Amino acid sequence: MARDLRLFYLFRLLATSYLWVPISVLFMQSRGLTFGEIMALGGIYSAVVILVEIPTGVFADRIGRRRSMQLGALAMVAACLVAFHSHSLAGFALSECLAAISMSLCSGADSAYLFDLLRENGRAHEYGHRESTASAWHLAGSAAAYAAGGALGEVDLALPYLVTAAVSLGAFAIACVMRDDRPDAAPPARLPAGRVVRLWIDHMRGAASDVRGNNRLAWLIAYSAVVFVLLRATVYLYQPFLKAQGFSPGETGMVYAAVYLLASFVAMRGPALRRWFGEEVLLWGLLAMLAGSFLLLEEVRGPWVLGLLAIQAVANGLYSPLVKPLLNREITESSRRATVLSVESIGRRGAMGVFSPVAGFYGAASAMFLCGALGLGGLAVLAVVALRTPTPRGAPGLD
Repeated sequence: MARDLRLFYLFRLLATSYLWVPISVLFMQSRGLTFGEIMALGGIYSAVVILVEIPTGVFADRIGRRRSMQLGALAMVAACLVAFHSHSLAGFALSECLAAISMSLCSGADSAYLFDLLRENGRAHEYGHRESTASAWHLAGSAAAYAAGGALGEVDLALPYLVTAAVSLGAFAIACVMRDDRPDAAPPARLPAGRVVRLWIDHMRGAASDVRGNNRLAWLIAYSAVVFVLLRATVYLYQPFLKAQGFSPGETGMVYAAVYLLASFVAMRGPALRRWFGEEVLLWGLLAMLAGSFLLLEEVRGPWVLGLLAIQAVANGLYSPLVKPLLNREITESSRRATVLSVESIGRRGAMGVFSPVAGFYGAASAMFLCGALGLGGLAVLAVVALRTPTPRGAPGLD
């Protein structure tokens, strides 16, 4: 199993090493797009995710998580090449659609692959620790990619897209040599097409029923949606914010890299932090830190800015190692695991799809305040709902 884990970590590192992240807004602006149009693209991305997330989750559950991850890597190659050649809103919209499909094919499938790999070897209790390690690999890879992307952006803002395409090809190659998974629930190949479709629809209904029947799982999905919007918004907001502070593309890439290196360190310490502080304290503390830091970014300048970005990096590092084990703990039917995780992805992407155009309408200058307000509002609503949804006691650990 050691080889399988190493390959999985390497896939996580390569599949999410997007060199274009620290220069994407600047790149699209150089090709003639406005900030409002760029944020609208974020809404398109989220809408496509919502449309394909459940079908791709079913695909992963019934055809194979590894195959889903392979196709996800190839879709990112296509997304990068389309963006590289785009000079219009329509071209970038197509790139965003391909990137959304890529994310949907990998999201949920990779976590489900890891969980079942451990479960089949009698080590499901290690999932929290292994997810933290995988998140650390992902964040460390992102840090290196962002530093390289910023440096390449100093030469040509389009170059990071080409290099990301090459890195995604590497992720595809790694997925090809990973352990194949052949789920028992896969329908026989000789079944009529209509019967197969009905089986897949029943599978999706089962996943939706799993969520409706578990209040704690539904609460965690809502929590994940609020936190995800705040973390995802930084991809769009840091670039104009740092540019206004006088940072060049290369310096912006280094700031991104430092933020993600810190997040990687925190992710690696995820299981220890959960033991020291407890899951509930971390859940509320993470959201409170994000909300407060966004509000303060509107007011501070100089070195204090980097301190607040560091706080957000800590929240980013905690998010996946904290929330994913809690979600997986509540999923009792493993054959629908990737599909239920896709439901969670739909929730957070849907929230981002609503937030992106609103932030684009108000502009970059007001977006930090909007994020802070969303964080505080979400904190209040989740607290009220939590009072009616007691935390389960004695649930099996996933450390």
